[in-house]
Amino acid sequence: MKINGHTLFILLVGGLACAPEIPDYEGFWDDEARKRCGNGEIDFHSEECDEGDANSLSGFCSPTCKKARCGDGILQLDEQCDAGEENADDGQCSRMCTFTSCGDGVVQLGELCDEGEDNTDIPYGGGCSNECQPIPRCGDGVLNEPQEQCDDGNDDDTDACISTCQNASCGDGFVYNEVELCDDGNDDDTDECTSMCEPATCGDDIVQAGEECDGQDNCNELCIRDRYVFVTTDLMRGDFKKMGNLTGIEVADSLCRGRANGSGLKTDADFLAWMSDDEVSPAQRFFRSPGRYVLPDGTIVANSWDDLTDGSLQNPIDMTEEQLQPAGSNAWTNTAPDGTKLSEDSCQSWSSDDPNDVSSVGGTSKTDAEWTDRGIPVGCHGDRPIYCFEQGPG
Repeated sequence: MKINGHTLFILLVGGLACAPEIPDYEGFWDDEARKRCGNGEIDFHSEECDEGDANSLSGFCSPTCKKARCGDGILQLDEQCDAGEENADDGQCSRMCTFTSCGDGVVQLGELCDEGEDNTDIPYGGGCSNECQPIPRCGDGVLNEPQEQCDDGNDDDTDACISTCQNASCGDGFVYNEVELCDDGNDDDTDECTSMCEPATCGDDIVQAGEECDGQDNCNELCIRDRYVFVTTDLMRGDFKKMGNLTGIEVADSLCRGRANGSGLKTDADFLAWMSDDEVSPAQRFFRSPGRYVLPDGTIVANSWDDLTDGSLQNPIDMTEEQLQPAGSNAWTNTAPDGTKLSEDSCQSWSSDDPNDVSSVGGTSKTDAEWTDRGIPVGCHGDRPIYCFEQGPG
């Protein structure tokens, strides 16, 4: 047994001596041979990889059993370049181990810009060229012809060079300081700024917004034209209304329009009768012109509505629409000098020719308050003219 036991001991030892070598529990080889780089087996203690004879400077695994990576200074796999620690996005080799170039979106040595895919070959207008150089643009301070007339390097539209790099000029829509007083960007002489870039003013011989005239003989210093006034050739009794549907004053207005049209005095403006009834008066319905009131021959009756209604006239209203002397010396009015209703007596609102009904009249030869109010009511059966006034604006 001893012998057998001894023999058994030898067999066990021999069996252990012939067992294959395996890594220890930490994954490291115990023998030196297994640690050698290039044997095709990875020693995790000292190697990142080991492809045996395939290890190379250009492959996945280097001769020192290190995995290929960008920045190790070795040109490997699909790398275009590898300068190791000198890799940089603004150098010749990027951090991705690719050659840097114009168009990669990174500004490198020799480039002043790089917008990547947005680089363009358009020669003007700003941006970055396909050579990674700034493209000329308005505002860069450099005259780029023929696109630019000027370039002062700023966006000030009030100096000699506007922000579109064109020379300042009247009509460009920008006011050139100390040269232009206005600039509305058009050549319309009838608005607030003329084609000479000067503010529209009364007296510049151009009819602009808010003006009725400018420079004509019938135009005052406010550029408001004269308005005609006359006394009718026709004589009427106090029953203007008669049997019609219109009021007596509406019939009188119609008479004024017809006489103005027939004599060539009618403009775009209306003509109304200087008459009052129980409901309306000139003060309520007339256009209060700041311009002059004149007879058909141009003789001034009043310089304005205010002058007309201040109690006196410059000259009497003693001319008909045909520039003749009126047949009647008194005109139907029932109106006070200030244009308001004078009394309740208006020939029954201008519908009666009864001698027992009365109304007030004005003297066609008078320039004081009697031009509209003689102070003595007269019977409605008499034949008398009426005063007609041009209205406005027109």
